[in-house]
Amino acid sequence: MKAYSIIVFCIYIGLLAYIIPSSALSFDLYERKFRLLPNWFKAVALIFTTVALLAILIFRNAIENMNEMIISVFNLALFLIFFSKEKTEDEFSEQVRFKAFAYSFVGFVAMCCALGASRINDSGNRDWSNFIIQAFMGGGLLIATLYFYFTLYKLRKENN
Repeated sequence: MKAYSIIVFCIYIGLLAYIIPSSALSFDLYERKFRLLPNWFKAVALIFTTVALLAILIFRNAIENMNEMIISVFNLALFLIFFSKEKTEDEFSEQVRFKAFAYSFVGFVAMCCALGASRINDSGNRDWSNFIIQAFMGGGLLIATLYFYFTLYKLRKENN
């Protein structure tokens, strides 16, 4: 389990280093552009998810936190799908992607604050589990991905 966590952490760091350009330190938001992953990363995400879920099901007796492992696989797949280019990537799709990501980030922060406030009133001494935080991250990425693709679908349907 620790090896899996280290591998996934390194994958995220590598992807972030690729997506965030070296000019990200400039403070002009209109000039900042993300480098998106190639379109074929969507297929990589689907293949990775299928192989990982099959491996999890095969080795389910040996895995301690199977729920965390499954949600971690889905989070990585959603990350790859969300930051992959469209076949016809233009400024509008980039703007919708950035807007969807901003909405999901605000929703993630709001959910963490709401959960934190409910934990303050909780008399039990429970810690935040890794599963809850990963579920919030996955929920935010799912909302962003669905918003992005639904908005593009709706606007392309209106234009045709």
